[in-house]
Amino acid sequence: MADLFLRERHVPKEQRKNVEKHCQQIAFSLDQAREYFRSAEISGPTTRALMAYYGLIALANAEVLWLGDGEVSFDKRDDRFKAHGLELVQGSEISDFSVRPVNDHRGISGLFGLWRQLSTHLPHYGKHTTFYPPKNSEWSAAITSKVSNLSSLPMPDRPITLMECLKHIPAMRPALDAYGDQSSLCRGVITQSRTSWPDGGISNVQRQFLLYGQTDEVYQDILERFRLAPNVVPEFEFEQIGSGIAVTWKAHPDFVDVANFSMPEIFAHSLDRLFFVGSGEYLNEFGYYYSALYVAGMVTRYFPHIWIKELRRNSKGAVLINELVDHALLRVPVLAASALERRVFIYD
Repeated sequence: MADLFLRERHVPKEQRKNVEKHCQQIAFSLDQAREYFRSAEISGPTTRALMAYYGLIALANAEVLWLGDGEVSFDKRDDRFKAHGLELVQGSEISDFSVRPVNDHRGISGLFGLWRQLSTHLPHYGKHTTFYPPKNSEWSAAITSKVSNLSSLPMPDRPITLMECLKHIPAMRPALDAYGDQSSLCRGVITQSRTSWPDGGISNVQRQFLLYGQTDEVYQDILERFRLAPNVVPEFEFEQIGSGIAVTWKAHPDFVDVANFSMPEIFAHSLDRLFFVGSGEYLNEFGYYYSALYVAGMVTRYFPHIWIKELRRNSKGAVLINELVDHALLRVPVLAASALERRVFIYD
């Protein structure tokens, strides 16, 4: 790990001891996360959400240490980043309990603030088909965009409820559907095609975003994320296909520059299904697990009189939190691996 750090960051070799110390802290964080997640797997409902939250923040520390420099190591970290950086806001029901980032004069503090400074969204990806006239073609899965830094997207000036977080976690869709709650994410797929000529020329570049399975309100929220420069507006078509919406970009033959438009962010799933994000783009999927598990963990830790009642009557809030923890134990490590390895991991 130290060799990789030195090579990728162009750190002088005389700093190797410091780099090894830094990497030991990453390894410690990963070990700690594994132990917390194992505890969550075998714990009962009174503690498992809290154990899952501590496992997640251990992975957040690993991300921060890997993505940052020596100033974010445990022994060098600014004091303003040594707390959680989040506070709980009590609601009338568990799903209304909220999380509020702690701000000081320099922005969001605590580990959450430091993690958010360094974290990014995943890039878009999709199925790319290249046609070789007259008859041949091939396809591959490939990236179609740059990454967006979370720090460039303002957090809302209000608490974020547990239910808002759950509505932005893809794995929670079936549980939400069972209670008649609508996810804030929209299923979709991205495809791209082009023609490659023997002389090396490229033509007929086309990219399509297909959105489906959502309400008009969610569609509108996500479509507002398609922001186009005036000169590329003629290259785009928006049309309704059945109950879905297709956004097609047909690139001008002489000018292909994706910087002239921006797209909604995505949460990864499989090659043929990803999830588009609307106005909740200020957090990535890991960030929504982060916020949701904080609320769930703090409720079970500091409001046991409420949590016990919810468990005894098997309430909606109790069921959703247990579902959240189940999915977090599987999904959060994958999301952390994606950030550490800078790859998009998708399901077959």
